[in-house]
Amino acid sequence: MLAGLRGVDREIWRATRVEAIPTWRVYASIVLPMLRPPLVTCVVLIAIAVVKSYDLVVAMTGGGPGYASDLPGKFVVDFAFERANIGQASAAAAVMLGSVLTVLAPYLYLELSRRDR
Repeated sequence: MLAGLRGVDREIWRATRVEAIPTWRVYASIVLPMLRPPLVTCVVLIAIAVVKSYDLVVAMTGGGPGYASDLPGKFVVDFAFERANIGQASAAAAVMLGSVLTVLAPYLYLELSRRDR
């Protein structure tokens, strides 16, 4: 993110000062659209880290105490392999997939509609 912010040209900042554009407007209309690729990269990396955190939680706490360190991925694995409840594990995995698609679908729609123009 820092590299992306440093990639914003100084001439843009000078031009916004000359035009007396408020700082919040500069960030909302100019800087954030320019930072879209680094933002998408960060979101993807964080999503991967969340999915991969299953092994860390199981190794450190064993999923306890109680449900204090329960994660969606751990829930699916517990129901699939420890409790042998494949139906509920599949349903939970489908809900996880649906939530990811709910977030990704509008973004993909906007990106593909921009490319068509």
